[in-house]
Amino acid sequence: MKSSNALIIQSGGSTPVINQSLAGILRESKKLASFTKIYGAIHGTDGLLKRNITDLTNISSLDISSIATTPGAALGSSRYKITQSNATNILNILSDYKIAYLFIIGGNDSAANAKELGTLSKISGYKLQVIHVPKTIDNDLIGTDHSPGFGSTARFIALATMGAGKDAQTMGQSAPITIIEVMGRDAGWLAASSSIGKNTCQDPPHIVCVPEHNINYEHFLNQLENTYRQFGYAVAVVAENSKNEEGIIGKTEKALYEDQFGHKYFEGAGYHLSKLAESRLKVRVRYEKPGTIQRSMVSCISIVDSTEAEMVGTKAVQYALQGANEVMISIKRDQLNSKYSSSTELTPVKNVADKVKYLPANYFDNQNLLPTEDFKSYAIPLIGSPLPIFANLLK
Repeated sequence: MKSSNALIIQSGGSTPVINQSLAGILRESKKLASFTKIYGAIHGTDGLLKRNITDLTNISSLDISSIATTPGAALGSSRYKITQSNATNILNILSDYKIAYLFIIGGNDSAANAKELGTLSKISGYKLQVIHVPKTIDNDLIGTDHSPGFGSTARFIALATMGAGKDAQTMGQSAPITIIEVMGRDAGWLAASSSIGKNTCQDPPHIVCVPEHNINYEHFLNQLENTYRQFGYAVAVVAENSKNEEGIIGKTEKALYEDQFGHKYFEGAGYHLSKLAESRLKVRVRYEKPGTIQRSMVSCISIVDSTEAEMVGTKAVQYALQGANEVMISIKRDQLNSKYSSSTELTPVKNVADKVKYLPANYFDNQNLLPTEDFKSYAIPLIGSPLPIFANLLK
């Protein structure tokens, strides 16, 4: 039975599978004839405040299928912080469109926005159900085993590391060392994922740097040099915003960019470490920074990730119609006879907002600067089909 209208918002950085969640919401809404109207905010909360809203009620199944496999946020995204000062305007716009259900597809900051809107709608007396549909390649949302978007980007980073390693090994003395800087502003899940394809000590990466552990320059350079002397090449993977005892590596007095949530972005830590390595080792060090292709490379999409991203969208509609409010759709890992499977459960957004899920201590060996087998056991089921095994004649 139809009941009022719904609005979908996509927020924050995109993922390779963010539109699978959008498709899941749209498909389930059409299947259940859930809402009188279903709208999408163009460019997230920023578009909502400008009343840039599109009607998705009669979107075709063919269009939904096309949207599902498209990179980037199909509705457009933004990084806009909801506060008490702008929430009244937002609630007035929602009221004008008779919105009773709000689906926010996003990460940590989106959880904070969902919490804020839920709280303020209650205070104002406006009846609104807010559902947070998780996504973030960083995998730093608490309250869920993992986040949609992580598995596909982890797969990309693992493959990129394997390929960059082969290139460095092949080039010998002309370019024997590569330092790759990957995303992961606060937590090292993505940097750690570079190790998923590592089967022997000779395989890359040889060093991984994560924000959870300060980097000692001498330790880093010694390990890099020892690896290079032993194998003839070396690959290090560095998370953006990696730190030493003085703070973020490569940090300048002024950030390159600061968003509305106060997140600061600086010139690459990997670049800084590459210059230190060149000075120490007197060889060419390649600095690679994949950037946004990490979250948009559709050829590296994990089928597990894609399926789960749609699942959380589908379940968001079902839970909303059952009365859920101010919750995140969490993924629960169901392990049966070593075979991976998953289901969903609900986590209050107040338990997610403004919090970060860091790498557990047992997932990283800070002495050897490498993720552990426990991490690989956690991550491997999420990246989908097995990674290739490369030949090695250069032993």
